[in-house]
Amino acid sequence: MHISLFFSKFTKNLTKTNTKKITVFTLFLFLGIFTNALAQKGFQLGIKGGVTFNQIYTDAGSINKNISQSYDTKTGYVLGVWGRLGDKLYLQPELLLAQKGGTIDIQNVGKVKFSYSNLDIPVLVGFRFLKIFRVNAGPVATLKISEDQKLKDAFKDLTSNGNAIKNATFGYQLGVGVKILGINLDLRKVGSLSEISSLNMNNNQFKDKGWQFTLGFKII
Repeated sequence: MHISLFFSKFTKNLTKTNTKKITVFTLFLFLGIFTNALAQKGFQLGIKGGVTFNQIYTDAGSINKNISQSYDTKTGYVLGVWGRLGDKLYLQPELLLAQKGGTIDIQNVGKVKFSYSNLDIPVLVGFRFLKIFRVNAGPVATLKISEDQKLKDAFKDLTSNGNAIKNATFGYQLGVGVKILGINLDLRKVGSLSEISSLNMNNNQFKDKGWQFTLGFKII
């Protein structure tokens, strides 16, 4: 009685274990088939990272008589993943974590340096030529992840807004790239098309612009 019960439980456990193994194997098999199918259609997936050089500017050159833009550059980082669909003419969406910032000059206060982190989602259209060279351009949707308090503190007497940087903005990226020894090198001009500041002040026209240099690797 005990022996038959033991074998019954053992058989059930063995069946469950084998079922889990078969399920995992099947998932990996379908993943492999799916990845191979995408690769045959010209799909690529990769990772990238690099540096950003960013400035804050205003359309008029200054926000008012007491606040002006600075030409100091903020160095930050960018890292994330990219996908590419197509060969010579391709579509390249990306998901990037980027640290940006800048400097403004406030009378009687001096230069205020601040930084913020964004999740950038560019969708670029590109063209590859001479096998190794690329050009691409497209829009970017940006979601704010975090910001320091330096800009907000600098304007605490002028505004009661809880944040200095908007939660969502739009921008652009355009640039050139080259592939050398399996490494994708990209240099892009980046910038905002919409207002990035959420501070409620007259003639407030904060925008950012700069350059981005990255190294990327294909993983699929």
